[in-house]
Amino acid sequence: MIGTSKTYHLLMRLLRALPVRRRRSLLKLIPVAALTGLVDVIVVGIVSRLFTVFIGQPNQPSLPFQNFIPEDPKTKVISLVVVYIAMNWLASFSKLFLKASQERLRVAVWKDLSELAQKKLLSQSYEFFLNKKKSDLSSKVLINISRVSEFLVKPILQISSGLCVITFICIAVLFIAKSIALYLIISLLIFYIFISLFVTPFIRYSSRQRIKLEKETNNILSESMRTIIDVHLTSSEPYFEKRYQLASKSSFPFIWKAEVLPELPRSLIEPFGITLIFAIGLFPYITGKNDSILIEIVPFLATIAVAALKLTPPLQDSFRALTSMRASIPDLEEILKLIELPSTRLTKRSIGVPTKEGIEPRNNIQLEKLSYKYPNSNEYTLKSINLTIPIGSRIAFVGETGSGKTTTANQLLCLLRPTEGHLLLDGVAVTDREVPAWQDCCSYVPQSITLLNSNIIQNIAYGLDEEIIDHERVWDALSAAQLADLVSEMPMGLHSSVGDDGIRLSGGQRQRLAIARAFYRQSKLLVLDEATSSVDSYTEEIIQKAIDTLTQGKTSIIIAHRLATVKNADRIIVMDEGKIVEHGTHKELLKVTNGFYVKLHEVQFAEPISS
Repeated sequence: MIGTSKTYHLLMRLLRALPVRRRRSLLKLIPVAALTGLVDVIVVGIVSRLFTVFIGQPNQPSLPFQNFIPEDPKTKVISLVVVYIAMNWLASFSKLFLKASQERLRVAVWKDLSELAQKKLLSQSYEFFLNKKKSDLSSKVLINISRVSEFLVKPILQISSGLCVITFICIAVLFIAKSIALYLIISLLIFYIFISLFVTPFIRYSSRQRIKLEKETNNILSESMRTIIDVHLTSSEPYFEKRYQLASKSSFPFIWKAEVLPELPRSLIEPFGITLIFAIGLFPYITGKNDSILIEIVPFLATIAVAALKLTPPLQDSFRALTSMRASIPDLEEILKLIELPSTRLTKRSIGVPTKEGIEPRNNIQLEKLSYKYPNSNEYTLKSINLTIPIGSRIAFVGETGSGKTTTANQLLCLLRPTEGHLLLDGVAVTDREVPAWQDCCSYVPQSITLLNSNIIQNIAYGLDEEIIDHERVWDALSAAQLADLVSEMPMGLHSSVGDDGIRLSGGQRQRLAIARAFYRQSKLLVLDEATSSVDSYTEEIIQKAIDTLTQGKTSIIIAHRLATVKNADRIIVMDEGKIVEHGTHKELLKVTNGFYVKLHEVQFAEPISS
């Protein structure tokens, strides 16, 4: 009962999450299912009347349309056969229409949940994605939604429709075959329930194992693809092949069992039902107690047999549906956790958010007593940072790995919000509502850019529909990034594809494309995070020229490991263990005896600083 109650509440939450129009579509399926059941009822009734005509039994009770059928026995038989055939065609088409309606609604629910999940993910703060693999997150979401759609929404629709059909047929049988039919129906249901309860644990276990092992095979395949360079260089193909074969071998018996076991109740109920029907029906005739009873038995047997054939598919579908529903409950829980998340990030389209023109600083950007610790951490990554950055200046952050450089930059970009302290623009603290406007003033050039699997122009004018992209501005950005000549030589120019994550470009070209993207935005604040650390000296020189062009007249934050790239900065901020330990120009910092900057310089250049 606890499990049933939990499932019910989860389904109610899912229903509430769907748009109102989708809930209405669900209600519209009821009359379609009812029509399908009604047609089956007529088919069962006609079978009974056909046999009463054949054996000459009085035709009672009559069909609703009995008055329209001629009294002549031959004509009556032909008329009933024609009606029977027509009703079967109508039944087939009504079931086809019902299935099409179910599938259409299932896909629509998948679409609704996918869109809602994407919207929720995009509305989460940067902190939400920390310590999460973005690719795994998106893949997991889509897989979970697909499973919920296939193994939960579809079964619910099948059960709803099946109940209508089952109810109508049972009523018809009881009306036609009276009390004996009741005993038969109860016996069949008891037998079906018994078999279902017996096989359900095995089905559930097989389904869980199948899902588990399918995930394992997918992970192995994904790992081998992600590390394909290492696979080739180390000749590790046999290693991954063996792992995959073992995983797929383990999953094999569970996959086929998960498909076959749900068919067991149907396979057993059909011969059991036929045996029971004929046993009950023929017993008086075989024992010789009443030879004339055959006249009554034949219509009865025919009616029950046809009804059983009509009942079996919806019963089987309902059983499979219940099994699928139980297996997909964990996926539903995961989806509901996501789509019920509160939105933690405002956007430029949110009500009350100012424009960037209303928030751009004219004098300085400040960090005031700013401290920060990551979620689920007891240690502060940044500790009471005080920093003033004049507008138009070039500021460099240096320090060892883990010193807090990137975290400080993320505070300036408002990707992370202070645990304590403030980010100030011209002395005014930036509120959560002002974050989208401030971020619209910023650009970020990472160490390794992630590119869209699209063309050059879409990657530069990121997030804009092509019809509103300024092509002249794109070419200006390419020129500033030292890429104009390269793009001009490409067969399709700006519309040349960069491939999956820019695979058709070199590392240096990818970085220059990131610079071109930042140039196109014409932002007031630029953050360059190790933008030249992963390229060779020649490419670094080219990129550095592009950076010099990009940062002209703009406030720029340069995070660097190589001190050679920051020596011309207006001010260098040296960080250690989340604190600013030194600041000044390159020359000033080299004069600090036993200073942090001096030590970094000596390590990189392998020579002591002369006094």
